[in-house]
Amino acid sequence: MAEHCDYLIIGAGIIGLAIARELHSRYPHASVTILEKEPDVAYHSSGRNSGVLHAGFYYSADSLKAKFTRDGNLAMKDFCRQKGLKLNECMKVVVARDESELEPLYELDRRGKRNGVDVKIVTESELKEIEPNARTFKYALFSPATATVDPTELNKAIRDELVSSGVKIIFNQGYRRKMDGNTIETTGGNVFSADKLINTAGLYADKIARDFGYSGNYTIIPFKGIYLKYTKKDKPIRTNIYPVPNLKNPFLGVHYTITIDGTIKIGPTSIPAFWRENYKGMDNFKASELGNVLGWESRLFLSNAFGFRGLAFD
Repeated sequence: MAEHCDYLIIGAGIIGLAIARELHSRYPHASVTILEKEPDVAYHSSGRNSGVLHAGFYYSADSLKAKFTRDGNLAMKDFCRQKGLKLNECMKVVVARDESELEPLYELDRRGKRNGVDVKIVTESELKEIEPNARTFKYALFSPATATVDPTELNKAIRDELVSSGVKIIFNQGYRRKMDGNTIETTGGNVFSADKLINTAGLYADKIARDFGYSGNYTIIPFKGIYLKYTKKDKPIRTNIYPVPNLKNPFLGVHYTITIDGTIKIGPTSIPAFWRENYKGMDNFKASELGNVLGWESRLFLSNAFGFRGLAFD
């Protein structure tokens, strides 16, 4: 006999938790259940990121990504203040290396202003007042709205709010297979059905989507980033320092990040992950995923689809 609910969410990362929170807010009498394969929230991407709350100037101003970044920055800050969570409003500067990077810098400024974000171009002398140890070529971009949070603490705060409001979160129960309609079986052998099933399974979202007839032409090719941590007791910088990114690529470049406790990190690298949860060493190794990832990356490299070859060399 399947356990039934109005909304069944697969995955308790930040997306699944946020959707559950919004559903409960809109439909307080609806039953919402979240299934999570791990013993707690934020075991994967949601707890393994830099915690930067971006301001919303990187993306084209008419895109949803830009608007959601701008609005999410404000909403996340408000949530942190309401819940007493750690928030470091450390701001950000984007610096140029040479003349060739000034036009992309101005483009970031234009995108931010069109999106209603507080950004401005500053001179070298103005940059020195904001961050004495940053250097730029003639001009830099200043983003006072950028901040950092503790992503795991944030996820756990949403978890606690959901549980106290009656949302059911079941841990150690991952998705195993679709049975019929919106009925699924979990890795624990339990059966759940729902009026609406929501797939927020992160690194495995594409596989689950294919079971339901979606994502036929899409697959996740995992990449990962590694940071170095500055371990001396002094604090040589107080502001996030980013390079001017290549606007054709999805990466923001190696940068300095100030965490919620003032720790300085430099990174990330952007390197292929050889299986989906390839975080460290041979943890979570899956031979089938290794073969799949290498096969896709070889095809992309040989065909140079969307400039993949240049991206890989970078």
